[in-house]
Amino acid sequence: MDFTIERDELLQALYLTQGIVERRTTIPILANVLFEAVGDGVTIAATDQEVGVRRRCSAKVKKKGALTTGARKLYEIVRECPEGTLAIKSLENNWIEIAAGKSHFKIVGLDPKEFPAMPTAAAERDGQSFTVPSALLKEMIERTLFAVSLDETRLNLSGIFVERPQAGKLRLVATDGHRLSMVTRAIEGAAAGSGVIIPRKGVTEVTKVIEGGDDPVTLTLQSGVVHASRGAVELSMRLVEGEFPDYGQVVPQKSERRMLAAIEPLLAALRRVSIVSSERTRGVKLQIDSGRLEISSINPDLGEASEEIPVEYEGETFSIGFNAKYLIDVLGILPPGGTVEIGFNDEVSPGLLHYEGDPDYLCVVMPMRL
Repeated sequence: MDFTIERDELLQALYLTQGIVERRTTIPILANVLFEAVGDGVTIAATDQEVGVRRRCSAKVKKKGALTTGARKLYEIVRECPEGTLAIKSLENNWIEIAAGKSHFKIVGLDPKEFPAMPTAAAERDGQSFTVPSALLKEMIERTLFAVSLDETRLNLSGIFVERPQAGKLRLVATDGHRLSMVTRAIEGAAAGSGVIIPRKGVTEVTKVIEGGDDPVTLTLQSGVVHASRGAVELSMRLVEGEFPDYGQVVPQKSERRMLAAIEPLLAALRRVSIVSSERTRGVKLQIDSGRLEISSINPDLGEASEEIPVEYEGETFSIGFNAKYLIDVLGILPPGGTVEIGFNDEVSPGLLHYEGDPDYLCVVMPMRL
């Protein structure tokens, strides 16, 4: 194989592979990136057998063929090369030669025949496809990804639940058992359909694909795999097996108490007071009175802190405890300058957060005893 390619074009493609290739793997080929040169371009691919990426790049192909080499080391080499054209060709015994100006590299590769096959959206057409504007999808992911469980033993909570509850609606839901975040948006041309769980790693890679540019993302669901394609890039992700919890049972139907607070002062106060909280529980106490909220934390090993901010609240004095991180996470992804409504029922019932002006987004946070 022999081809030339613009350095920036190659660098962008290799950037997409860095979060996918395995750092430590018992299968060496999974640490490699695959090049396939055909016609007037080169396809660059990487996979960990759960998530895969494929990007088509413009290139001048002198000789068709395929090669694989270490994705991370190649990325470092290309990143340090000067702007301009790079020449890449395969040598004997799967070695690869890279030339950039007066710089020359020869690096070890592996037999491209060992590279695992990757599913493509064109392989079958019985899957369901719908298109989402990139900016909209990015916003929906940002509002849910933080709530995905990091507990590897809870497989069904290890991704974002994606469903179309009715025609023209797309909903993303994530929970780790202590909090739940849900956002619903209108999209054109989407038929109602059952939900699937997309793995956290796959969702993270989708955010890289939609960085910059306004091209929409096409999502195709088929045979236990979801494909996300945008322009010359296609991501393939195996769906998480298992049944997502019935999130409708978690969301409070009504709140007897409601508090309105400006996002930035509330977020800043939570960050300050939580500094002295226990590193394990991050517990803070919220005491709400007419027109005021006092946030406090007591840590026998460290000290105590409290801060008062003005809020809109009418009703009896009420106290409840929360993990500060859970509140900080959701407030941190909301647009600054706005107002958040937090609904309560009692000290042991979950808090319900709404961003004022956006009825289609909510977050549920379980309380804790202090």
